[in-house]
Amino acid sequence: MKQQDIDYICKQMLHIDWSPRLDAKALEVLARCDSKLEAMFILGACDFIRQRCPVVPQLSTSSVRVSERIYEGIWLWEPWFAWDLDDLPEDKRGGPSALLFVPQFESSEKKITHDLALFYGDDNGSPRWSLKHVVEIDGYGVHKGRREKDESRDVGLSYRVNRFYEETDKPLDWFKTIVHQDAESGVA
Repeated sequence: MKQQDIDYICKQMLHIDWSPRLDAKALEVLARCDSKLEAMFILGACDFIRQRCPVVPQLSTSSVRVSERIYEGIWLWEPWFAWDLDDLPEDKRGGPSALLFVPQFESSEKKITHDLALFYGDDNGSPRWSLKHVVEIDGYGVHKGRREKDESRDVGLSYRVNRFYEETDKPLDWFKTIVHQDAESGVA
């Protein structure tokens, strides 16, 4: 993936007037997405956060070790303003100091790979990462005839899988669902 791909996704596919400037390592992380739709969801979440922050959040890369595997991800510093939504009670607002989007995350419980994992960090300088959300992004063309099979992959897992559908969940809006889940569960 190249910077021009990011610009195209942001301007032509997401129809936003912002496009993050990513270094080679961050572009490499986004290239691990299995589809442009998955990259759109990551960039859409970044834009959701950006729109709510007084200063444009910095995007970089970081790594997290899970079991014996090291994953690289897109790291946002100080994304917590995105959790300060007007439709949430004031005592339920508050996000993490750091956020890491990890594409192609392998389950430690089954031989499956999830489209995306979200890790929250306790510090914006040298965060200790904690897995908070696992995400599946089901494109309509590929998944329309296999919804039951897709959902059966999630059975028996000890963690929740957040499943988003291309035809109903939008790349610029899906992250609000994550923020609301955090508010309900007190995760962030």
